[in-house]
Amino acid sequence: MTLPEGTRFQITFQAADCLAKELEQEIKTLDHLAFSESGEEDNCIEWAMSSTWYFLGRLDGRLVSQIGILDRAIQAGGQTLSIAGVGGVATHPEFQRRGFAKVLLQAAAEQMRQCGGYDFAMLFCDTHMIPYYTKRGYCLVHNPLYILQSGRRVSFQDNKMVLPLSEKPWPEGEVDVNGPPW
Repeated sequence: MTLPEGTRFQITFQAADCLAKELEQEIKTLDHLAFSESGEEDNCIEWAMSSTWYFLGRLDGRLVSQIGILDRAIQAGGQTLSIAGVGGVATHPEFQRRGFAKVLLQAAAEQMRQCGGYDFAMLFCDTHMIPYYTKRGYCLVHNPLYILQSGRRVSFQDNKMVLPLSEKPWPEGEVDVNGPPW
């Protein structure tokens, strides 16, 4: 990523339960701008409403890119796995296609590996985003996957991708994310 001389891109890593109200609003606003501009808002799916962690990218002090991480224990192929649910990968429309999300994804992967405790990072994405996440080390998996919607266990057909964060191989078999998707 090449930025104009004197421009500063700063990455911060913050627990969601420590966010100031103003920052919470900044995150919600950026999320809305990024997803409403792309047409990716999906009102039919009940998504997890909060993250555990945030990676925030500021350009000269302005929030321009973000990633939410949700800690979740899931069932996959008869095993319990510790997952870093990657969601809300968003960049302000004025700053898209400049590499900000790429840098945040790299920083997030590095931090998740250093923290330890996670078996995989997992995200859900549209088909056109698969090549983008593949370049970042994520692999498409084809397991049948179940989520909770209105208290019911239902099949979820979105593309699912994982990034290994431990030595464990991704298991075969059914996956239950034990809640709504993120």
